[in-house]
Amino acid sequence: METFKAILTKIEVREFSQEPVPFEQQIKVLEAGRAAASAYNRQPWNFVLINEKKLLNKIGELAATGPYIAKSQFAVAVYVDPKNTFYKVDGTRAVQNMMLAGWDMGLGSCWVDGIEREKVSQILGAPPEMYLLTIIPFGKPSRKYKGKKSRKPLSKIAFLNNYGHNLLEENKYS
Repeated sequence: METFKAILTKIEVREFSQEPVPFEQQIKVLEAGRAAASAYNRQPWNFVLINEKKLLNKIGELAATGPYIAKSQFAVAVYVDPKNTFYKVDGTRAVQNMMLAGWDMGLGSCWVDGIEREKVSQILGAPPEMYLLTIIPFGKPSRKYKGKKSRKPLSKIAFLNNYGHNLLEENKYS
């Protein structure tokens, strides 16, 4: 899949089939996160690959906004070092890479935030000084998605040279 097409079609998936995801694809998702850019190349992240059903179920119970973690084939817990000034931005860059790489391989995913972070971190044995940014569940979507997004038109959110100056009016870009 072309990168631009992946960006335009990637949608949040919360319903997964029970079709197994090969371990090699799981590793490829992690590699995509590892390849993300970071401020000063500090790479302030660590990833925990979770592919045991018992753990996915337990973590799904601890994620108020993401119980569907339990139905995923694997998930990635993304830890970042809060001593690094740009930890949230850098961690988010890694997450976006993983989600786009997964989408390219036919895997759905979704950012999960409502997590009981301390309990999940204890279960996963994470050091207390690391911050659990998110857990991203992955799996083959349970149904066919069109990948059609509802987004504001570019003319409403992008401006030329100063805020409020119509980007598209003078440049005939559509």
